[in-house]
Amino acid sequence: MPNVAIIGGGIAGLACAHRLRELSAHPERSEGSALEFKIFESGPRLGGPIETEKRDGFLLEKGADSFISEKPAALRLCERLGISSTVINTEENNRRIFIVKDGRLVSLPEGFYLVAPGKVRSFLASPLFSWPGKVRMLLEPWAPPKYSADEETVAAFLRRRFGTEALARVGQPMLAGIYTGDAERLSMNAVMPWFLELEKKYGSVTRGLRKNLKDKKRDWDAVRGPRYSLFLSLNEGMGALIRALVSKLPPESVFLNCRIKNISYDHEKKVWVLLDEKGTRHTADAVCAAVPPRAAGDFLNIHNQLNINELYHFEYESLAAIHLAYKKEQFRRPLSGFGFISPRLEKNPLIACTFSSQKFKNRAPEGFELLRAFVGGAFGKNFYEKEDADLMGLVGENLSALLGIKGRPVFSALHRHPRSMVQYTLGHRSRVEKIREEARRFPRLFFAGSAYDGVGIPDCVKSGETAAEEIFEGETYA
Repeated sequence: MPNVAIIGGGIAGLACAHRLRELSAHPERSEGSALEFKIFESGPRLGGPIETEKRDGFLLEKGADSFISEKPAALRLCERLGISSTVINTEENNRRIFIVKDGRLVSLPEGFYLVAPGKVRSFLASPLFSWPGKVRMLLEPWAPPKYSADEETVAAFLRRRFGTEALARVGQPMLAGIYTGDAERLSMNAVMPWFLELEKKYGSVTRGLRKNLKDKKRDWDAVRGPRYSLFLSLNEGMGALIRALVSKLPPESVFLNCRIKNISYDHEKKVWVLLDEKGTRHTADAVCAAVPPRAAGDFLNIHNQLNINELYHFEYESLAAIHLAYKKEQFRRPLSGFGFISPRLEKNPLIACTFSSQKFKNRAPEGFELLRAFVGGAFGKNFYEKEDADLMGLVGENLSALLGIKGRPVFSALHRHPRSMVQYTLGHRSRVEKIREEARRFPRLFFAGSAYDGVGIPDCVKSGETAAEEIFEGETYA
């Protein structure tokens, strides 16, 4: 019976396994020809960074707290798993975010799409930008196009089209909130390709957005800011998605605390041979490497049989997530909104902070608020490297100053994610294509995960499912 080795038990690896199971169970598939699979996970649990912890009525997300419906892979997976009834939307009354300016929180103007102002009146009334900055942003439709074919960074694009202030006040912190990266190094065609397409087609990002909204009979309210209504989660947290996926797996298919040391291809027997750290030998007809690229490079290159150097050319940043719980009466003003992002020029150690109890229901008991702050990334390495107690104290002090909090938190919890945030730097797309081109020299070798085609949960789900479908479609060995 054909079998597949899935290396890595994060969301991409689990999505690959689940999709293989679905395809194998198709009624038109002949009896006895089902694909078997094994998941090799180096850690003690499945799910990777996605993990939900319940503590005294609070719901703590150690990893991602949501996914977007605009990319449908994650939502469709929930539907097929039978958990769509537990999917929840953001709290409608709190759909706004803040930007830190001069040590205080300023609301992002209505109708603002990333760095593109939509509602002129609310934009002009906002204290977030200076008048010269506002004029420069409104002149975007008349900014000249880029004539060079050279790849452009996100910073260069936003500066060219919207101006330096738009980049510094909104563009850089928005990107830092997603990638924890430096916009001066991130690739525009890997991170925001739709803005490039709008410029190419309409000569202007703003003009293109307006045209698309008009064609779809929508208005700027439908897409304002980060389009808050598109963010979804699960009633019991994102860990419920992992539990649902794991519940569908045959127990004998999961190998925990099993790190694959090297793999090689046996051309004579036409199988992949995997060796784990304990010296156990495994064979597979196909392999899905759903681990970070460097880890894949380590076990693929051991025999110099498949030397994909590009797997070592990805950069990563580290991130710390700090949960802090408070009583509502500790806040000088009631919380309202989903949270804030902090521009680098504010010299604040925080990248961003989510007001978890305001963003989704059932995140904190009645009478309490739950915050989740982020530290680290491209510009916060010195803060990330602090001792746990010092880091949590620093975060608490800054939140107290920004939000008017009196007293210490009821509790705080720190979760570190070392070298976890992949950076889509210049050359990212060509790097990914080279990896896939090299992999095609060997039969049935596939890659999945956040390092290739998107960092969000839907992107990871899609990458795992795509690998499963390619394995299934190319199954000439059944």
